[in-house]
This record gives sequence, structure tokens and C-alpha cells, in this order.
Amino acid sequence: MGQGRIRIASVDMDYILEKLPEYQSALKELNARAARWKGKIEQKETEIADLKQALEQEKVLLTKELLQEKEEEIAFKEKELLKYQLAKFGPEGDYILQKEHLVTPVQDRVFNAVAKLLKSAKYDIVFDKSNDKLGLIYTAPKIDISDKILKLITKERGKEERAKKAKDRKKRQKEKQSEAAKAHAALAAKRKKEREEKRQAALEARKKLRETKKSSKKESTEPSKKTTAEKTTQKTAEKNKVTDSEAKKTGEENSEKTTYGKKLTPEQLKAFEAKKPKLSPEELAAKRKAEREARRQKILKERRKKKEQKNKNK
Repeated sequence: MGQGRIRIASVDMDYILEKLPEYQSALKELNARAARWKGKIEQKETEIADLKQALEQEKVLLTKELLQEKEEEIAFKEKELLKYQLAKFGPEGDYILQKEHLVTPVQDRVFNAVAKLLKSAKYDIVFDKSNDKLGLIYTAPKIDISDKILKLITKERGKEERAKKAKDRKKRQKEKQSEAAKAHAALAAKRKKEREEKRQAALEARKKLRETKKSSKKESTEPSKKTTAEKTTQKTAEKNKVTDSEAKKTGEENSEKTTYGKKLTPEQLKAFEAKKPKLSPEELAAKRKAEREARRQKILKERRKKKEQKNKNK
């Protein structure tokens, strides 16, 4: 008393845990697992009981060896059942471990809230009403801070949930942005591909057009070439014809001049040619030039006659 007033509070941990949804969810899951384990234990117990009952009924009919074998089988199953019970509900069994795994995080949340409230309210002593080992007979309701702790836990849980929602929202936004970026990249790639296909199609069309023009030009040029070649061939044939005619006439004239109207044998003609005076190269070239000029004049004269004849026919 000399040091001042002491602040005392009480807390009902069972009441607080029952009000927490996460604790009820964890407890429900734990009870479901325990129910499955208990069902399996009951099944094994029923099986052992049936074996014992069947053994009592068949005991008189069995030999000593078979009876011992049946009893050993039942003892083995009882031993396995006990082992399973300890593994699930023993001091270090799965039930205790699962309870710690599921319930302990919730209890830690409660203890943290209590510690935070006690620190802010500066309580000196806090009792747990749900703990029978303390031997508390009565606590005044005015010192019970269980509801305050529940409000604080609810507030903290709300903050955590909002933070989680914000985190999930950011994650979804990031995923949407990533999907949008992927869709944009895919659309850009698709458009690029379409542009490339159009470009290739345009190039192919231009190439085909050039080939078509080239082929058409070639086809139009070939008849003219053919016509020109035919005309050239015809002119050459006419020229050759005229030349042959002139040569024939010239030969006849030479023959007449040489033979003087007489027909000579090959030997006489050879002898006549041998008697001809031999000309010098200059004289021979001049003679040939004169003969060519005479033939040319004669050809031109014949062409003029043919042309005049055609004009008269028209």
C-alpha cells in the first residue's frame, strides 16, 4: 500500500478462444481428425471382439496347436491396437501434436493481445479464470478484461485481413498487367506477321506481273522477228535467183564469145582456154570490177522494170 494502488485484472481464456472464428475452425478440423482415429480404433476393437467370440465358440473343436495360433493372432491384434491408440492419443501422439499445430497460433495471438493491453493499461496482476489450478473462487466482473482483449484481437485481425487483401489485389493487378503485356506482345507479333505476309504477297504479285509483261513482250516480238526473217529469206532467194539468171546468161554469152557459135568438145575448150592471153592481176581485177558493175546495172534495170510493171498492174 505504501507503494500505491495495485491494478488487478482477470481474463477468461476459454471464453476468448470460443469467440474466435479461427480457433473454432482449427478445433473443428482437429475434432474431425480425432473422430476418424476413434472410428478406426472402434473398428479394430470390434474385429478383436468378433475374433474372441468366434474362438470361444470353436474352442472345443480346435486342436491345441490351432487354439494357440488363434490366441496369438488375437494378442497380436490387441498389441497393434494399443500401439495405434498411443500413436494417436498418447502423451506424444498425433492429437497433441495436431492440437499444438492448429491451436497454438491462435493462442499465441490471444497472448500477444493480452500482453499489448496489459502494457498500455499498466496492470500489475492478471489472473486466468479458466485455469483451475489457480484456485480462484470469485472475480469481480469489473476487473474482467476478456471483452477488451477480444476487441483488440478483432482489430488486429481486421488490419491483417486488409493487408492481405491489399497484397492479393496488388498480386492480381500485377498478374493482369503481365497478362496484358503478354496479350499486347502477342498482338504486336500477330500484326508484324500479317504485315510481313502482305509484303511477301505484294512482292509475289509484282514478280508475277513482271513475268507476265516480259512473256507478253516476248510473244509480241517473236512474230515481228519471224516476219523480218521471212522477208530477209525471201529477198535473199530473189537475189540469188536473179544472180543465177544473170550468171547463166553471162555464161551463155561467154560461151558464145568463146566458141563463136560453135560447139566445142571439152578437149577443144581446154585447148581454147590455154590459147587465151593471160592477163595481169591489175587487168584481171579491172575486168572483174567491170563485170560486177555490168551485172549490178543489169539487176537495177530489171528491178525498175518489175516496179513499173507492178505500178501498171495497180
